[in-house]
Amino acid sequence: MSPRSQTQAHALGAREVLPVDTPRSVLLDKVGNLLGSAAPTSAGAGIQRRFIAASAALGDLLDAAASDGHIPIAAINGSVEALNRAAEGGDLDAWLDLVWQHDDATYQHCLLVSGLVAAFAHRLGFGEADRRLITGAAVLHDIGKARIPLDILRKPGKLTAQERKIIWQHPQIGYDMLVAQGGFAPTVLAAVLSHHEYLDGSGYPQGLSGKQISDPVRVITICDIYAALIERRPYRAPMPPEEAYAILIGMESKLDLDLVRVFGEVIVAASTARLGRRVETRTAPTRRSGGVG
Repeated sequence: MSPRSQTQAHALGAREVLPVDTPRSVLLDKVGNLLGSAAPTSAGAGIQRRFIAASAALGDLLDAAASDGHIPIAAINGSVEALNRAAEGGDLDAWLDLVWQHDDATYQHCLLVSGLVAAFAHRLGFGEADRRLITGAAVLHDIGKARIPLDILRKPGKLTAQERKIIWQHPQIGYDMLVAQGGFAPTVLAAVLSHHEYLDGSGYPQGLSGKQISDPVRVITICDIYAALIERRPYRAPMPPEEAYAILIGMESKLDLDLVRVFGEVIVAASTARLGRRVETRTAPTRRSGGVG
């Protein structure tokens, strides 16, 4: 049950990870629950395959970054392809459901932000090449966290001031890694370095403001903040989507409100799809039994 073993298991698509000495009764219950799950539809199976592909690719990226290895371009491309095909299918709600099953916070956040960015770029009408570029930037935006100590990344409570300073180094760490390797587009490098910058100059690490922050970075920053708000944290419950979006709207001096408003359409579309699936699931037994609603 080492962190690396669990991360690798999830990257390969594991739905449950149990210690080797798990009691037989618990093991049987878990296996029974897995076998008893409803068979996925062909569309559901497709999004799950894409999610597993993206998660496995992200595992390769983070492993390489943590070990000072060469960032595998093929893994980035595989992850981007999976994310963009999911976005084209309007499957953001299903993608989010799969993301919530991932119990590694860094993986969960990267997959969540990347999925949101892919859907956002699709909503904005980006062409295929631009969508690949911005989605690839989103996949890599937190790559510097691979060099942050795990005891800080996985701390169950709030960080100390010193720990926050260490976390705040991750944009520069990630940027330096990619520059040292070479071959990454300026858009990607800017996203990795500047996704915590704000229009009013209050962000980090450079305190950029206004026109110094490109549109792709603005898009990724919006998705990054929204993801952080709706994620589960050991010290707080996830924020409902409408409350998280209200916070984005309230950050008018820091974020591009024109982009925030379009992002609201992405959230509404995903929430509507999720609500429709829940209603269908709840009413299905009544329809099968011939009951009158």
